[in-house]
Amino acid sequence: MGTNLVEIEHQYTSGVYGKRPVEIVRGQGATLWDADGRSYIDCMAGHGVANIGHGRTEIAAALAAQAQRLITCPEVVYNDVRARLLQRLAQITPEGLNNFFLCNSGTEAVEGAFKFARLATGRTGIVATLRGFHGRSMGALSATWEKHYREPFAPLIPNVSHMRYNDLTAAANAISEDTAAVIIELIQAEGGVHVAQEEYVQGLAALCRERGALLIIDEIQTGFGRTGTLFACEQYGVQPDILCLAKSLAGGVPMGAVCLGTRVMESGRIGKGAHGSTFGGNPLACAAALATLDILEQEELATRAAELGAYAQQRLRAIQSPLIREVRGRGLLIGIELTKRVQPYLEALCERGVLALPAGANVLRLLPPLVISREQLDQALDIVQEVLRGASEPLQPINAITIHNDGARPEITLLQRMLTIASLSRQESSLAHFLVEQAQQLGLHAYVDEVGNFVASTHAEPTEQAPVVLLGHMDTVPGNIPVRIEDDLLYGRGAVDAKGPLSAFICAVARIAQQSAGLQPIIVVGAVEEEAATSRGARGIIQRYQPSACIIGEPSSSRAVTIGYKGRLLINGCVAQQSSHSAGPARSSNEIAAAFWERVRRHAEEWNQQHAGSSAFAALQPSLRSIQSSHNGLEERTSFTIGYRLPPAFEIPALREQLQRWAYEDDIHIQFSGEEVAYQTTRTIPLARAFIAAIRSTGAQPTFKNKTGTSDMNVVGPHWGQNIVAYGPGDSSLDHTPNEHISLTEYTHAIDVLEHVLHTIAAQRETAL
Repeated sequence: MGTNLVEIEHQYTSGVYGKRPVEIVRGQGATLWDADGRSYIDCMAGHGVANIGHGRTEIAAALAAQAQRLITCPEVVYNDVRARLLQRLAQITPEGLNNFFLCNSGTEAVEGAFKFARLATGRTGIVATLRGFHGRSMGALSATWEKHYREPFAPLIPNVSHMRYNDLTAAANAISEDTAAVIIELIQAEGGVHVAQEEYVQGLAALCRERGALLIIDEIQTGFGRTGTLFACEQYGVQPDILCLAKSLAGGVPMGAVCLGTRVMESGRIGKGAHGSTFGGNPLACAAALATLDILEQEELATRAAELGAYAQQRLRAIQSPLIREVRGRGLLIGIELTKRVQPYLEALCERGVLALPAGANVLRLLPPLVISREQLDQALDIVQEVLRGASEPLQPINAITIHNDGARPEITLLQRMLTIASLSRQESSLAHFLVEQAQQLGLHAYVDEVGNFVASTHAEPTEQAPVVLLGHMDTVPGNIPVRIEDDLLYGRGAVDAKGPLSAFICAVARIAQQSAGLQPIIVVGAVEEEAATSRGARGIIQRYQPSACIIGEPSSSRAVTIGYKGRLLINGCVAQQSSHSAGPARSSNEIAAAFWERVRRHAEEWNQQHAGSSAFAALQPSLRSIQSSHNGLEERTSFTIGYRLPPAFEIPALREQLQRWAYEDDIHIQFSGEEVAYQTTRTIPLARAFIAAIRSTGAQPTFKNKTGTSDMNVVGPHWGQNIVAYGPGDSSLDHTPNEHISLTEYTHAIDVLEHVLHTIAAQRETAL
């Protein structure tokens, strides 16, 4: 399912978002789950939206009940739910804010605030602050400081200026008789988590009153308990003339509010038709907001934010790391200013199961739901500490590593360190950048390409010679295995499937680069997403190279070479129908799905009897990978995934047509993905002969394998020709198991074999020339 999700979003999204490689499909409290079932601790809260956490049944119930009564109702007529929300807002917002304009977002709230301020004062000037962020529509964008947000859309609205934050002298110089309003965040969340000083805010409020300007406080992110009180302005003893709210107001349902104070309303200029919103104040959002306010009050989430926030900041300040410059914030809005760019550390946290945010180029922002448990917060802080401490101690290049007392060779140390870096599919960035550093220290030319692949080469620039490509992959399946050496065995996730073969590639090519001059180019690629059906990494290099030979990095044992992989087809199915009594004659959605699977299984059995005989490689192999059902009292739904392993020369279009026909008969919706044809070469190709000679030179007897799984050979083989094999150390039966480990003797033997093969290929080319 996840693969389709990524492909669909890539195809149809606008492209304005830099997406993280995570497919979130479910949430509960402060935990999120991706399409593969992996859990994450949420320290983003939807950019501050999910203050009450995810999956709240109270919100779902309020929405369901209201949706059955009334969803939309414009403010040209009155509405019961809206009236109750307006009254509730008047009760909880700071004194003097008794009138409200309801809208759909924080940006809309800021736009409305500017219009109301200009109307109420008859002035046009707006003063904002350096580092401030207020939204991305044209008016709100004019008040946002960062130039890279604003400049592409200039000219913006006139008469908007910016002053220094926490500087009353600057404020006195900026506020003039033309100033309609000053807008300020009490904590500049997006701008680096900078906290306003109490004397500054109080002095600013006094200046505004003295000079006839209105004070707009933007609490879009700080509101509703985030900083330790229901609203941050309560901690400053000031009454804003206009208060902007949004984000967590309705528990995740889009909603904003412009809270209007006495000075605005008593101006007499806020008349009918001055502003409007089609969806603003709709009953659905109002019902969600009322339920959200109940939760905030009943669970005392503002107090909880104050206590957990103080604890978290204390723990973060105790971390001994030169990478940390300062920790600041209030409540559960926390910024960690770093001495380096924050992006690599956000990626490292994501790979370890924590989703966090940036706040500028070098500030790590933690913004968890206020319902996060102490245990979850501790776990997240432990991971933050691990990432920030570890990152402050640069890893030595492997050619500078001294031999340990256990006699470990540099090649072994490289693989050990690779195993300590988590690299699930679409989360390979930290490993890729680590490998670039190590490859460069070994004398290779290395970089991370536009897809995210690690690429290392013996040559700095492309040449006219066709290269030899060693194509491994970096990603592993989930599951942490403590990295350790026991006798001759190295344990760790990826020791066999991914990192063992890739590390052997890097070490062998580094040896060749150091020993040989004028050789043909040899390129090592650590591809992303081999474990995902997209194989985006391998697809990203198909057109870049036309190699004379290609070695795919897959475990075969150091004495065996793989010359064939089966094909693949994934089917995601869904049965949805009205609920019926279990004692009735109608088949349930589970029974329909099970019958479809039984059809698939029987069809494969019959096909294999006619075509495959006893050969597993020639067999059609379906497997039921997952099946899940749900029931809400009105509809029952069963989703399932079937994976096929396809033999060579199999007619995939005919199979798809057959499956579509069966699905149509039972009203099952199915989608296909991950299609790969089988690929097979022979043991007589030059590369295979080079491996035979290399393995025999070490005193071992070579063997050849055809595998029933798939690899990146399926992706590149049809484009790069027949001179291609798969090779790598490790026992493939340990792939994806809790006992994954590799023999170090076999691993170092594979490096020796690869070095011999690369010398042989180079010699063959020189002879040909």
